Amino acid sequence: MESIEGTQEVPAAGAKALRPRPAERGLRSFPFPVALPVLDGALTLLLSVFAVLLAFSLLRPTDPDFWWHLRTGRLIVESGSVPTSDPFSFTAQGKDWVAHEWLAEVLIYALQWLGGYGLAAVAFSAASIAALAVAYRTALSFGLQRWPAVGLFIWAGAMTIIYWTVRPQVLTWLLFAVFIALCVEHKRGRNRLWLLPALMVAWANLHLGHAFGLGVLGLYFLSQVLETRLWREPRDWRSPALALAACLAATLLTPHPGELLLYPLNYLKPGNANLALIQEWHSPDFHSLVFAPLAGALLFLATIGVSGKRRDVFLMLLAVVFGFLALQSVRNQPLFAIVFMVVAGARLAELLPRPAGGVKKPPPGRIAINAFALTVVCGISVMVAVGSPLSQLRETARTDGEHGYPAQGAAFLQEHYPNARVFNEYHWGGYLINALYPQRLFIDGRSDFFGDELMFQYRDVKQLRPGWPDVFRRYDIEVVIVEKDSPLAARLDDDPESWRRVFTGPVEAVFARGDIAQR
Repeated sequence: MESIEGTQEVPAAGAKALRPRPAERGLRSFPFPVALPVLDGALTLLLSVFAVLLAFSLLRPTDPDFWWHLRTGRLIVESGSVPTSDPFSFTAQGKDWVAHEWLAEVLIYALQWLGGYGLAAVAFSAASIAALAVAYRTALSFGLQRWPAVGLFIWAGAMTIIYWTVRPQVLTWLLFAVFIALCVEHKRGRNRLWLLPALMVAWANLHLGHAFGLGVLGLYFLSQVLETRLWREPRDWRSPALALAACLAATLLTPHPGELLLYPLNYLKPGNANLALIQEWHSPDFHSLVFAPLAGALLFLATIGVSGKRRDVFLMLLAVVFGFLALQSVRNQPLFAIVFMVVAGARLAELLPRPAGGVKKPPPGRIAINAFALTVVCGISVMVAVGSPLSQLRETARTDGEHGYPAQGAAFLQEHYPNARVFNEYHWGGYLINALYPQRLFIDGRSDFFGDELMFQYRDVKQLRPGWPDVFRRYDIEVVIVEKDSPLAARLDDDPESWRRVFTGPVEAVFARGDIAQR
């Protein structure tokens, strides 16, 4: 019977079958084999890391995009339909909008409605942990010892924890890990690829990252064909080909059939504003310690290699492709972390194979000590997550912290300028959408929707490039809300005839155009 840790219980040769005790009969009644894990040192450390990562994630600042996802989910629930044109900006009013994350946005709104932001934060953090847990389980399936596997889990956690927020892309990580796990499982002879099209229906409606799922299946199909050609060994390439075709068809089961399949290609255009202007689309800066785990993972794979006796082309392709993507954009780092756990796990399983005897049960005294240590770690984690002033276990998400949202400025705009055409900070757009709707704004976090022209116009204003006042005139800007210490705020202060500072908050300054301010 296979346990949760991947060990195998084999009866001694010649032993008589014993009548199962009641507890055993209960376990065997499940439709799949189940064994309770032994709380040894490795499992104790793993569960302790779960608790610590979860607690830390609940102290993270609120993601700037959370707010417009929340408002979109509310619009969908209240209207009973997915929006097809822009409801939030005056710069793109009436433009067709492919709301490709609509199902995740409904989920975010539902969690917020049921249990406040705290429930949403716990749910998305749990999804992040589950993604790493699936990759951990896949690494164990190669025969890797559990202590190295736990080390890989910690390493991957260090690569991803800064991205654990309430955002649809978290759901992509989990489904991405599942797709890889089922491909690895198929390679061993257990074909459950038929599950993937059903998962793809959900994924295509949750997040645009479904393209990575198609990519995984495509790489697996290619690897099966290559191995058949290179080593003249039989490989089942038809099953992944059929699964890939079915997954492609599944992407059509969305409110935007056809459009969604081609939408990811927008990010491949030369001169894409996302790649030029949005920080999370930039390449990692290895001068920062934040990216030290990523650098270490890349060097580690380069040292031990991505192929050994297994000659597994699929793992080689995963390492190369997603290593490149992680170097191209920091937002791809969590995907590489999952690939790293699987590829490094397979390679280390050859170097550090699991003992033939399986996991040895520690003595009762050691189990009691482990249980006590785990209880202490979980208790401290709960106290930190609940009692810290940074805790997100609250009804509404925090507006302070790393980003600092203009809560007071939004209230001022709502009271004094409810119909004005507002120029706003890009990273405040989501918050202002949620706070001021139905008032429309200049820009928000949907950079892929706005397109390069508007994104570069926004850059010109923020950086005070030549001709920036023309942008204000073109869009008839009446009110400006920007960071109070920004160069743009200082420039507007220097032009009191055209602009008047009408409000200053903790992080924001609000300016009204001269003719508007006199009203």
